[in-house]
Amino acid sequence: MSEKQKFLVYRSLGNGSVRYERYEVPLSKGMSILDALFYIQDYHDSTFAFRYACRGAICGSCGIMIDKVPMLACRTQVSTIKTAKKPLNLPEVVFGDITDWDHENEILIEPLPNMNSIKDLVVDMEPFWKYYREVEPYFTRDWNDIAPESAQSPNEMKIIEKLVYCILCGICWMCPVNSKNPAYLGPAQLAKSDRFVRDSRIDSEKQKNSLSRVLQDDAVPACEKLFVCNKVCPKDVMPGTAIKDIRDNWVSER
Repeated sequence: MSEKQKFLVYRSLGNGSVRYERYEVPLSKGMSILDALFYIQDYHDSTFAFRYACRGAICGSCGIMIDKVPMLACRTQVSTIKTAKKPLNLPEVVFGDITDWDHENEILIEPLPNMNSIKDLVVDMEPFWKYYREVEPYFTRDWNDIAPESAQSPNEMKIIEKLVYCILCGICWMCPVNSKNPAYLGPAQLAKSDRFVRDSRIDSEKQKNSLSRVLQDDAVPACEKLFVCNKVCPKDVMPGTAIKDIRDNWVSER
């Protein structure tokens, strides 16, 4: 008989009613948390809702809370959850009453924080995308593609390379500022803005427009330098460091 892992899973219909359900999943070699969620959906409750797409830690859609730490379900192994080193000093996130959670034997599954649950682990990411659109994270150029919006040297690319790795998973929205300030742009959005502000191919007008948005009170100045976003980012983008870069180099432009 195969070994089984116990899960305590957040369930919600998005109407304010929250409950936690217990499931047992038979373990298999290399099983990810996403695999376990599929098992729960296939064999326990077909109405169980969660997001996924690529299964390769590229799309970012399977971000959830696992034992109170935001992670990508597809890249997180069931076998390592209880022994893996967790980020220190993360803010406490409470979704519902789970006083009977067996920390040692049960894996706790919850949705991403600071976003409203639509159903179970599926959260409403429209505020995330709204603020993302506001920082205009794209090039605007004429058809002829006249420099500087064309070539870029390897050294120039190195400056923004880490920022390019952001997969927009929303995990960094565990930031306590997002928790108390619904108008805060958010770490991912500000990091993406820094990526374009520092891009050698951007023209001065585009740079000025980007800075005018991220230097408003609900953006860079609202960051409290807690660096929770740096601790939890699955791609080591270091959004907090990007926000610091904007503050250190561009705040005088405000």
